[in-house]
Amino acid sequence: MIIMKKIITVLVFIFFSISLCFAQKVSDANSSKALKELQISIQNILIKTNTPGAGIVMVSGDDVILLKGIGKADLENNLDVNENTMFRLGSVSKLFVSLAILKLQEDGYLSLKDKVSDLIPDIEITNPWKDQYPIRIENLLEHSSGLNDWSLAELGSDDPKPKTLKEALEYYPKGRIARFVPGTRMQYSNLAVSIAAYIVETVSGMTYEAYVDKYFFKPLGMENATFRNSKHYQEFGAKGYDNGVIMPYFHPLYRPSAALTDSPKELVNLLRFFINRGKIDDIQILSDNSLKRMERNESMHIEHSAFLKGNGLGNSSTLYNNFIYRGHGGSVPGSNADFRYLPEYNLGFAIMINGNNQDVLNAISRLIKKYQTKDLPQKNVSLKKTRHKSTKDLTGYYIPVNYKFDCLESLIKIKRLKKMWHKGDTLYVKNVLRQYPNKFYSNGKNEFEREDFDGFVIFQTNDPVDGEVIYGDMGMLKKISSIYAFTLLIIFWAFYIIPVTVFIFAILRLLIYFFGKKNKVALWICLLPLINILFILVLILTLFMSIHTKIDAFLLLGNMSPLSVFIFIGTIGFALTSLWVLYYLFKNRNIKMSKVFYYHSVLAAIFNLIFTIYFFSNGLIGIQTWV
Repeated sequence: MIIMKKIITVLVFIFFSISLCFAQKVSDANSSKALKELQISIQNILIKTNTPGAGIVMVSGDDVILLKGIGKADLENNLDVNENTMFRLGSVSKLFVSLAILKLQEDGYLSLKDKVSDLIPDIEITNPWKDQYPIRIENLLEHSSGLNDWSLAELGSDDPKPKTLKEALEYYPKGRIARFVPGTRMQYSNLAVSIAAYIVETVSGMTYEAYVDKYFFKPLGMENATFRNSKHYQEFGAKGYDNGVIMPYFHPLYRPSAALTDSPKELVNLLRFFINRGKIDDIQILSDNSLKRMERNESMHIEHSAFLKGNGLGNSSTLYNNFIYRGHGGSVPGSNADFRYLPEYNLGFAIMINGNNQDVLNAISRLIKKYQTKDLPQKNVSLKKTRHKSTKDLTGYYIPVNYKFDCLESLIKIKRLKKMWHKGDTLYVKNVLRQYPNKFYSNGKNEFEREDFDGFVIFQTNDPVDGEVIYGDMGMLKKISSIYAFTLLIIFWAFYIIPVTVFIFAILRLLIYFFGKKNKVALWICLLPLINILFILVLILTLFMSIHTKIDAFLLLGNMSPLSVFIFIGTIGFALTSLWVLYYLFKNRNIKMSKVFYYHSVLAAIFNLIFTIYFFSNGLIGIQTWV
């Protein structure tokens, strides 16, 4: 009997062992199949979008799940992408500025709370609120310093002779002015991050590149990583493409913010570094506490700063099915990159493409996130919101108040005009020029959560510059009067309608002149509004014909060029002719001609003057894009 029990026990053990092995083989086969399907899907995206190539890295703990080059690094010479191909990583560079600052803090040389003016008094920064709200290091890295992003003039510098970091920071003094109270709103700023890199230089006594190379690149085995157009990059770098056009190497003025270049293979250890919480091969380069600080926001003074906690020190969060990925994306003309890790599950990936279409990068990123999270415990967060009675009335019209390029963004701010209204316990938010609104519900915390998206909230707060504002994922919005809102809408639609009607009336008047009564003054009354509006139309047409790629925009608009000078002269010409046309119409107000033609010309001239006033108020008349 005892022998029989032993035999049964052994047989059961063998059965379960075989079952487990079989299950493991099935699991491995399924995983291998899913990985192969992922690669095929990525390749199909590249083919469909005419994107030359991509470098892909996926890691799980210390295991490399995928390290692969797909497509072409160089179309002209038919060179394939491989794991050693160098890619431009753009703003992924910002990770290292934050890491360097955190390393110096760990070593006792500085604190994130230090005032920037105390550390680098040789770099003048104008901050009207410096007594109560000084700019601190953490403001620079969390994009809450009040400093603008770079201007067209800074983007157009593209100097192959490398400037020192200090020379770069002194290149554009207008940029070193705080536009809002530090710590009260967020404005992405490449300048601010590079100022933090200059603090690294000042405190360490080393160049920024040398410091990062010593304390991060070398320990991480990133031997070929560079912020410059190195010989290694020239030999092994993927050529960047924009709409099929080869992009020359773009030399960012602020190298620490946007110039990093490296290969998929060397990014493996960088992913492992973040996943293993600052450790690589048993060497603790940075503490877990420093990385945790890097992944949260502490520089905001506004009441609901917890809402912004995902935007840390050169490190932002992205949400995928309620899984929070950390890291940073990047872009330079002809190249895009995304570097992300999921610390909770020891997963990470990096994508590099040598194409300018960011939608391609986003599509590949979604595929990888789907693959990485498919077997993880899904976080079933109900999208059914608990509704509370709202104590805030947000009804009204709103426009955004934060822009990367203030004068240029003013052209499209009308398209971002929003309307909000309450109906029962629901807050409706709608872009005025779009059809369907989004629904929000009060969560009882003076916040409104979107009906169909977890974690998306808006709230009312007080801004020291703009007063009462709405803050949320849509940016900062300021309430405006209904009159102002309708004025903006009238300007928007008139800008499309007036040129068409002016052209039609001018053609009709020409036909009357040649085949009917020849009245030169009447003819000029109809032609002048057309000539006036042609200044703007020709400018727009010239821009479309001249700018085919991002680098065209940077170089042609960021420097004194025939195009930028033409824009300067053309906008002034439009303003002057709009005044002259009104004067001419008034002077000839008693002429005998069809009142329909005359009053149409008057109406068109008035709108052209309104366009002039709007453009002038937004800094577009006589704009010198190169300054």
